[in-house]
Amino acid sequence: MQTSVDTPNSVSIARYLGATGLALWAFVMALTPDPGFMAPWPWMALFWALQTGAGLTILQTMLYLMSRFDSKGRMPLWSLVAMSGLCGSVVLSPIYWLIGEGLMQQVLGFSETIDFDELRNAEQTFGWTVLVDEWLEISGPVIAAWALISWPRLQGLLPPLVQNINRSVDEPLVALSQEPKVVEASIRHWRAALPTELGDDVIAVKSELQYLRVWTTRGAALVLGSLQEVEDEEGSAGMRVHRSWWVHARHVRTVGRRGEAAICELSDGREVPISRRRKADAVARFGDRARYQEMPTASKNLQAREGQNNRRNPT
Repeated sequence: MQTSVDTPNSVSIARYLGATGLALWAFVMALTPDPGFMAPWPWMALFWALQTGAGLTILQTMLYLMSRFDSKGRMPLWSLVAMSGLCGSVVLSPIYWLIGEGLMQQVLGFSETIDFDELRNAEQTFGWTVLVDEWLEISGPVIAAWALISWPRLQGLLPPLVQNINRSVDEPLVALSQEPKVVEASIRHWRAALPTELGDDVIAVKSELQYLRVWTTRGAALVLGSLQEVEDEEGSAGMRVHRSWWVHARHVRTVGRRGEAAICELSDGREVPISRRRKADAVARFGDRARYQEMPTASKNLQAREGQNNRRNPT
């Protein structure tokens, strides 16, 4: 049974932001900065809790939207964090004003503390001028705080490590079976989780529990995702030939059999099993490439390649 991609990421992000928010709230309460009004300690605790909770929620939402917008993963992660902090501060300006001036001062009636530089703005009401002043006041601290909060997570947000398949023609195909390392991606879309070094030319995708092992013409990586997402998003570009395998139609060379098993040979030499119930669809789909013939075993293929290498490079 496939595990949802959202579950582990959402839980880990919520835990991280919860712990970070609690630490930030305690830090602010210890510093006791002037929020612009005077209130008893419990109300100040509530005020800073609302500010912290709203800030982290809006900023994380902005980061998620930015990452979805950059679905190809072309932008560096630090720029996504900076942009989410900037846009988040714009959204937070009216929210912070409503929490401070609106709730604490106008609704609950706590008296305002005004320094001499703010006397001329004391009579301003809610409007564009007030929002611009609020944004100018909070944008710097919000962006800086969000960058510091996001810094420990940037390593986890980096694209998965690449398995480089740049090899000479004479190199044995067995090198393709080397295992790429796993780095969990925080972006839901499986293509967006791939590093740009791999390109967009996907050969095949294999499901491994909640992960996807993706092979392209440039390498391979392991990212979070489900095979159902690949099948739904790629549409007619390829097909699911097995419960655990999806192949791109452009990279299918032949469809044959080895004993009772049906095999799909791909452009990189990889042989993918075809399930019994999908065999007829695969043969019909790949047309003249579906030369349904007896295929040599993997050991014979390797021996043949080694023999060719020996002939090319005699000792």
